[in-house]
Amino acid sequence: MHPGNTDTADGPREGRLQLRDGRTMAYAEWGDPDGRPVLGCHGSPSSRFERHVDDAAAYRRWGVRLVVPDRPGFGRSDPQPGRRVTDWPGDVAQLLDSLGIDRFAALSLSGGAAYALACAHAMPDRVTAVGILGGAPPPDVPWPWPGWLPTSVRAAAHRPSPVTAALLRPVFAPLTVRPQLLPRYLQLRLNPADRRVLGRPAVRRVMARSFTEGMRQGVAALAEDRALLFRPWGFPVGEVRQHVDVWHGTQDWQVPVALGRVLAGMLPDCTAHWFAGEGHFLVFDHARDVYGALVA
Repeated sequence: MHPGNTDTADGPREGRLQLRDGRTMAYAEWGDPDGRPVLGCHGSPSSRFERHVDDAAAYRRWGVRLVVPDRPGFGRSDPQPGRRVTDWPGDVAQLLDSLGIDRFAALSLSGGAAYALACAHAMPDRVTAVGILGGAPPPDVPWPWPGWLPTSVRAAAHRPSPVTAALLRPVFAPLTVRPQLLPRYLQLRLNPADRRVLGRPAVRRVMARSFTEGMRQGVAALAEDRALLFRPWGFPVGEVRQHVDVWHGTQDWQVPVALGRVLAGMLPDCTAHWFAGEGHFLVFDHARDVYGALVA
């Protein structure tokens, strides 16, 4: 089923799909319906409303068709108890089959990196290229833990993901009070470059809408998502053969650039773009280059 509505000619064009196991997946499309398809793997927390431009008309001008599904439990997608990162490509394949999309590029922001790379690994004949914005590597190799993560969660990272998810829920619980204020909260905690980006009203509106919708069902999906990212992802990242562009700010305080360098080093065919002095949300200043690299 694909009931939906169109806010403007440039999106979001929303729809819902019943998957083979009975779950419902919600998604949104942006840009040119006949354009070059890009799968958006949203951050954590975020939702189908995540886009990387403050003016959605840019997608149509660039000839891009951006399709962003809600991961299980985010937005209006049904939860999937016991899910794994490697389950995501199966959901994506069903969605894109239903939309008549065969080959596509995958683009991720922050916590979406594992999911974009999982799609590339599982669908080597369909995923043409991958873009990683501010992403971290899997914990199969040693890497510095983010400072906000409690010691108890670090210790539980290699236990079953439900254990870690249970420990993370109280960490994220305050986000359910007024999730629309998260961009303003981040603005106080991010480096000057990110504060400048989030200081633009149009960008803040995009982020607030995506965050608020992502938290529609509470923090359980967010806690589960983070727990999955802190454990091995279930596939060898080094076996991703498509070309991957990694884009990372050297002053990213959310995902330190050291993590981006580790991830880039694990990928056999990778071009890394390091932006001196920029932060986690650099894409809002460089989206044309990012999408140009993906669909070239």
